[in-house]
Amino acid sequence: MGLSRQEVNLRRLLAKCELMCKNRKEDDKIEKYVDTLEDMFHEVRKIGDSSENVACYLRRIKAIKASLGITKDKYQEEDDPETVRNNLLGVRHRNVTKAAGDLDEIINYNETVQAKITGDMLMLTKTLKEQSEAANKIIRKDTEIVSRSAQLTEQNLSKLSVESSKLAEHSKRAWKCWMWILLAIVFIVFINMVLFMKVMKKRY
Repeated sequence: MGLSRQEVNLRRLLAKCELMCKNRKEDDKIEKYVDTLEDMFHEVRKIGDSSENVACYLRRIKAIKASLGITKDKYQEEDDPETVRNNLLGVRHRNVTKAAGDLDEIINYNETVQAKITGDMLMLTKTLKEQSEAANKIIRKDTEIVSRSAQLTEQNLSKLSVESSKLAEHSKRAWKCWMWILLAIVFIVFINMVLFMKVMKKRY
């Protein structure tokens, strides 16, 4: 997590005051800087997320005040070790609460994703079932058509066989009839020839 604007300004002013104390540079404004440091530290401690940083800032401010001989604490009641400890525990509690909230968000997100995946799977299953039923209907319809065609083919074959038998029998009967007619014609011609020959013998 990034630093807030107040914490960045506090760090800059701390570095400046520490440099002034190190160089023993006398400046009338340094006490005002220390006063501003305490105000800024007070604001940062209210919104700070890192207990280590807060404790470090407090130590550095106290070191600066000690080097300048300043003993007065602007926020004495808040700088009390017990108060600081309670504040740090409060920060930790907020961090734990925030982590728990993040965990709840992750769990809710995973549950939402799982619910969406389950819904998609159910929809896919439903679609596949509908497509399978439609395919089964088409297959049953085609099977019925093929079965009817086979039945019609068998019926036509049976009829063809019957008709072929009738035709063969009719042809056989017709052939016998023509054969008798031809025999009758041959017999008549033969009789006529015999009679003709007898008549011719009597004349000659």
